Amino acid sequence: MRLWWVAADRSAELVDKSYDAISGGYDETWTHHMRDRTAEMIERLDIQPNERAVDLTCGTGYATHRVAERTGRTVIGVDRSAGMLAEARKQFGGTCEFVQSDILTYLKAQPAGSVDLVTCCWGLGYSRPLAVLRQITRILRPGGKVGIIDNSIFSLREVMACSILTFMEQPLRLENLMHFRFLTGPRQLGLYMRLSGLKPRSLWKGQKSYTVANGREAIARLHTTGAAAGFEFAASAADSPAVFERFAEIIEEKYAGGEIPIIHRYLAGIGQK
Repeated sequence: MRLWWVAADRSAELVDKSYDAISGGYDETWTHHMRDRTAEMIERLDIQPNERAVDLTCGTGYATHRVAERTGRTVIGVDRSAGMLAEARKQFGGTCEFVQSDILTYLKAQPAGSVDLVTCCWGLGYSRPLAVLRQITRILRPGGKVGIIDNSIFSLREVMACSILTFMEQPLRLENLMHFRFLTGPRQLGLYMRLSGLKPRSLWKGQKSYTVANGREAIARLHTTGAAAGFEFAASAADSPAVFERFAEIIEEKYAGGEIPIIHRYLAGIGQK
């Protein structure tokens, strides 16, 4: 409770620190794993040649590049993580422009009615979703479209429940409480679109899973995929080894020594102004 009422919220800082650290291997552990889901959302947008587009929370630039291929013009990718942007520029700097910024700050600085298309893949929950969607609506021209895909709040719930049990055993070791705003599902996304002045054209959800052999591997994958970005800083550097060793044990106890499922649950939608 002391963290909830007293401690400064370091979520954004710690998420950026986490993504900076994993940027070199992010494509292997996350982008390629969810590539088909990201591509499906982009296909549903029915992108037309020469549309002006912005890709928010662009990460290493996969979606930014896919959109640029369809528009035939430079697409702007926006992300807070310097490490992720460095990877994006190495791969796609010739066809895309990348900007380091908080996405809400970036949107507020853009002229009204200035773009045809906005995408946001796997990062809306790290910002303020309703505020972001309202700003997206403002910068879209009439008839412009937005495509969103993101983890739902129920993603990884089985493994993350084990983290709660871990800190319930040793609450004084919890140093940083992470605050995120991941949505519950496509219905909430559709509601937020309507509240922002967008008409939902398509809303859907899904999941993609894999298994790991033990608790340590489960925690490593949570870190390297960015799916639990910032969580590795929940305890202090001195306490982390013991805390995460116990976290791994609790995961293994839950699954009684068998394979451990890692389930990414996501939501997605297309909206139009």
